[in-house]
Amino acid sequence: MEAASGTRARIGAYLAPLVFALLWLAPLPLSPEQQHLAAIVAAVVVAWTTEVIPIPATAMLIGPLMVACGITDAKSALHPYADPLLFLFYGSFFIAAAMGRHGLDRRMAHAIVRHPLINAVPWRTRAAMMVTGMLLSMWISNTASTAILMPILLGTFGVTSTATAAESDPDDPQARALTGGLLAIAYACSIGGIGTLVGTPPNMITVRLLKEVGVELNFLDWSLIGLPAAVAITALIYLLFARLYPPGAIPQGATQASSSAMARADQPPRGPMGRGERATALTFALAIAGWLIPGALKALDHPLAPALGKALPAGGVAILAASLLFILKDEDRRTTVLPWSEARNIDWGLIMLFGGGISLGTQMFETGLARELGRGVIALTGISDLWALTAIAILFTIFFTEVCSNTATSNMVIPLVIGVTSELGLSPVAPCLGVGLAASCAFMMPIATGPNAIVYGTDRVPLSAMIRVGFILNLLCGVLIFAMLRILLPLYGWID
Repeated sequence: MEAASGTRARIGAYLAPLVFALLWLAPLPLSPEQQHLAAIVAAVVVAWTTEVIPIPATAMLIGPLMVACGITDAKSALHPYADPLLFLFYGSFFIAAAMGRHGLDRRMAHAIVRHPLINAVPWRTRAAMMVTGMLLSMWISNTASTAILMPILLGTFGVTSTATAAESDPDDPQARALTGGLLAIAYACSIGGIGTLVGTPPNMITVRLLKEVGVELNFLDWSLIGLPAAVAITALIYLLFARLYPPGAIPQGATQASSSAMARADQPPRGPMGRGERATALTFALAIAGWLIPGALKALDHPLAPALGKALPAGGVAILAASLLFILKDEDRRTTVLPWSEARNIDWGLIMLFGGGISLGTQMFETGLARELGRGVIALTGISDLWALTAIAILFTIFFTEVCSNTATSNMVIPLVIGVTSELGLSPVAPCLGVGLAASCAFMMPIATGPNAIVYGTDRVPLSAMIRVGFILNLLCGVLIFAMLRILLPLYGWID
């Protein structure tokens, strides 16, 4: 895998400047600003796909490059790096860091998995772990959710350490059950993120870019689409794996091993919640309430809704709630619930990636490049129907995100989709939401997502199995996302 990555990076080192130069010099029917931006877009796409330099570093270069190339001024190019939605990232990252520090995430996971109703029944155990992964990844990263649950599942099967690939027998029912369980949990963790606006970056990218064309979606609006989609896809994953990789019987004596694994896995908290954990839970609850209440009042047409929505934007709520973590004291009453020494380690690269993508997308609209690209897509494909465009956008996104990060994929595809809908005079809501949801459906390759990489690293998941079942799931998820949008959007009155 490392060799392939190195080869891909070397290709990008030559290809990115080459496509930049070709598009800069080519006699294209574009204005100078459009052509220069097209050169940057093409080079960025190559750099993001090949990862010739770290993806966030590429995103950080976008704004300065647009200024240097005369596309726009510094204020317009760099303003998106401090976009209001970025503060939603800051706050949610701080809350997630506090949850991890005090074990609230692990307590939630263990409370569900060890519930008496589960009682070591195989199908219940798998379902409980998938639901737990889905719920956790709505609020913390899908990679962290998988890392919490993986040792628990291994312990359920009496596995106390990872085995080599040679020790795993694909014909053994228990080995197949473990493979299926690992994949099912990884996929559920990937999908859970689409349930809330803060669950995964493509959600916020979709909302932010739709705002550029006058479509406003709040936290509750996203959940009305994302949550049903997350539940439906998780159920689909469960049913598919129940057929291809049945849970099987819990091995004799594994219940005790499972309990030991649960006790060891990242030291789950025991006994009553401590001071820091209670403070984190309070902060988490306040943030959720602040995100949901303005949208709920708006849906009820309450007279306070406009004022409350203006006073409590999603990013502001996240920061206000997270600020408690730096005020309230921990158990020792000397340090805060989240010390700054730990808070500063949040994923700043992801924030840069979001800002760079928004800067690029905004200028694609401002210069008219998105519209010109839309015309080109229409001329090449003959697309004129909203739902045909939505289906193509979903399918392309699902398979493209196997080789490119879901954040980068969303940043690249959504402006193009908006350009097509603008040229056709169609609503951009359906295809953009399709891209936002589909960007989290990467199930074929270990490099596609953190959860995929984690379970593949156990050596209990053959690559052939991941590719085979991932391809089937990619197609099924595409169909399911399309069907849900086709049903829900007219039902909500978001499109005609």
